[in-house]
Amino acid sequence: MQGQRHVHFAGILSTPSSTYSEATLASSPGPFTPPPIMPSPLPTKRHTPSPSMYATSPLPTTKVQMHPVLSCTAGGSAPLSWDLTQIAESALVHSGGRTAPRPVTEELVKQPATTPKVASIVIKCERLPWAITILPRQDPRWAAPYVTVGDVLCALYRALRLGVTSKEFAMPGAVPDHHPRVQAAYDARCLRITDPAQRAAERKKGIKRVDFVYEEHAFRGLSCVRGGDPAKGLVEGLVWNLHCGRSTPLNPRSSSDPEYPCVPGTSPETAECFLQPGYFG
Repeated sequence: MQGQRHVHFAGILSTPSSTYSEATLASSPGPFTPPPIMPSPLPTKRHTPSPSMYATSPLPTTKVQMHPVLSCTAGGSAPLSWDLTQIAESALVHSGGRTAPRPVTEELVKQPATTPKVASIVIKCERLPWAITILPRQDPRWAAPYVTVGDVLCALYRALRLGVTSKEFAMPGAVPDHHPRVQAAYDARCLRITDPAQRAAERKKGIKRVDFVYEEHAFRGLSCVRGGDPAKGLVEGLVWNLHCGRSTPLNPRSSSDPEYPCVPGTSPETAECFLQPGYFG
């Protein structure tokens, strides 16, 4: 049986291209107020998503369901254990029972993110003033005309790693103590880096968008936004909420849908290896 390779999202820290993922402001920034540190600039080449982007593929005519690995359960968890401040290949998948969590596989990242398949989705989070548009990655090794699990993982990480401008930092937050909590999240994220040189380099990059979720940077899954976003021409099933929580052990569940195995290749006879560095280019 052909082995699978370890997932590595090479070049993940680079600014995402407009054909892959975008993060756009949901509201206009407030007055200029310099943040406590010097933020890293946003990319200069930008493309603001518009409703016309979604007109290239048929709108879903049936209820859209998220892949079980990415879906938020009723208890506010997901089978995917992932610290959003860490690289996407660090995510682990729980299959339930006593099975140990396993890394994401090539088979899994190529699976469609939704059923039925869609050409794009928009992810929102109540603590983020940006919407993240997920588009299929244009790479011949795993390109598909629909959004895959790998597209979601890679685009989320890349969008949340973007730097925050002074104007964006000055915007009103989701809670009254928003700005101190963003600063605290930034400080804590840098302190978790053990290498002094790497820690100093990361601190110089400034506050990033992932710091806007405060200390709750554990992935808890995606849930469908009822009604979609009519103002942007997005029907239900194309807009999803990102749920985050504190980094505590999850309550994993396994999928009963044979189309969506949570952990492919778990047979003892399978020689398990995973994607190699450079796979995503």
